[in-house]
Amino acid sequence: MKMHLKKFTIYLCCFMSFILISACSSHIPPEIKQSLDDAPSMTQVRDTPDSYLSKKVRWGGVILNTENKHNASRLTVLAYPLSGQGKPLLSDKSPGRFIATVEQFLEPLVYSQDRKITVTGKLLRTETIKVGEYPYEYPVIQVDQHYLWPVEPELSDFDHYPYWWSDPWYNPYYPWHSPYYPHRH
Repeated sequence: MKMHLKKFTIYLCCFMSFILISACSSHIPPEIKQSLDDAPSMTQVRDTPDSYLSKKVRWGGVILNTENKHNASRLTVLAYPLSGQGKPLLSDKSPGRFIATVEQFLEPLVYSQDRKITVTGKLLRTETIKVGEYPYEYPVIQVDQHYLWPVEPELSDFDHYPYWWSDPWYNPYYPWHSPYYPHRH
């Protein structure tokens, strides 16, 4: 009986490990996760756009506008640097804007303003479009692969307690006034 219990315990541990590992796995496409060798940066393309035409790029940022045409969708994106996984890292500095052309219908309410997106594809051309009164030159990408990042919940200062709140050495009333202690009135 003890031998069967040991085997059962081993199998259960292996099964639980498999479940935990698969739950942590990512559904990000490999084309988005992996940086491209010799791919030009947005700054390089803005400086000399003609020398990078037909080159493959991996750029990402925040969607400014989604416009559906007859046979494609055009996303105007404010570019940001990408993390190791390809996720746009928001900051006060941006290398500029670009247009991503996707040959399918993209729902504007899903691909809405301020959503993070990463795209890979070929640099087709540049287009000059006015931003206010300023003529701005947009690099245009023909998208091969794109990934719309999930919406992250916003945390306010009141959604969680500070780390020191439940520290018994800091809080003199611990655990009686702890947020985790069931209060009885």
